[in-house]
Amino acid sequence: MGGSVDRINDAMGNIVDLDILRPKQVCVRLADKMIDVSMIPCGITFEIDAIMRELMKLDPKKAQDGGEDTRKYLDLTIKLCATFASVGHPEMTEEWFRDNVDSMQLGRMAELVKDALLRSYEGVRAYGKN
Repeated sequence: MGGSVDRINDAMGNIVDLDILRPKQVCVRLADKMIDVSMIPCGITFEIDAIMRELMKLDPKKAQDGGEDTRKYLDLTIKLCATFASVGHPEMTEEWFRDNVDSMQLGRMAELVKDALLRSYEGVRAYGKN
């Protein structure tokens, strides 16, 4: 994007290392696939955020009663994990998660995705303070 400015900075040895802003890598192994859950790719941030907001609207007690809220919670959690994982593994669709993942694996992965989203919010807030 900067073109000539970037070439000048490189020639002068002034390199801005944006890799240092990336969190320490955390990976999940699921069905022999490695999924980096340390950060949310910017292309899906708004989609992940929207799913998380829908999940937060549900009453946790009702989500465990086996009724309609339980189904909605499960569907949203599957959608969250599939949206995230399919970036690097397109075959990991919602259907794939339904057929290949148990509730413990699904819940833990959803927690890790939520943690990555919260870290991205912290990064945006920190950037805004500068």
